[in-house]
Amino acid sequence: MNENISKEIYFLEVKEAMPRILNLLNRNPSSQDYGSFDRDYWNYNSFDISNARKQEAILTLALIYLINRNNNPYYNKDQILEWVNVALEYTKKLQNKNGSFNEMYPNEYSFVGTAFVSYAVSETLLLLKNKIKKRNVIINYLKKSGDWLLNNDEKMALNQNAGSIIALYNIYLLTNNSKYKNGAKDKLRELLSKQNKDGWFAEYDGADIGYLSLCIDYLAKYHKKTENR
Repeated sequence: MNENISKEIYFLEVKEAMPRILNLLNRNPSSQDYGSFDRDYWNYNSFDISNARKQEAILTLALIYLINRNNNPYYNKDQILEWVNVALEYTKKLQNKNGSFNEMYPNEYSFVGTAFVSYAVSETLLLLKNKIKKRNVIINYLKKSGDWLLNNDEKMALNQNAGSIIALYNIYLLTNNSKYKNGAKDKLRELLSKQNKDGWFAEYDGADIGYLSLCIDYLAKYHKKTENR
């Protein structure tokens, strides 16, 4: 498929989804949950905590904010940037004292939640640079999540380890602290040692094409950033 056509397909899908994504976001500045993407929590009160993983939508807003094209009504819009900033700040409220994040219940210390949220937040900072208002505050909470990821692992769902690899490398890019780069390399070596001889990475002792595609996507992002380094 032509690369431009491929990009167009992805862009149109995301553009169509944007109204639904924004409806998940608490956009009320007077709310204590301003910046939460977990509508089940802040609107419906269906859960006791705000699911940190839903904050990954921050990256979607950041990406569409940066796409310069005539049919993108979200490009370079101050309101989108404001929502990105408040969502980043709200995410800090969801972090446990040990640096991890919860997905489903209090004190869960979710590996996938910490890895994937850290990737989305760190990638947003790398993309938007000085457009992030409290950049240093956010980098500080990313360092805490990075430290937690260095000391924890996921044995059964290897796509989550792939997410932690790119998250750690992004944190290295933001902090220039080599322990995060080295930690990413260590996790990559461990992940590759578990690759099946047929090429796939296990999800709970079996192959899963969906999670495998996610695993490869994270590894490709890491490869792109580290090639020739």
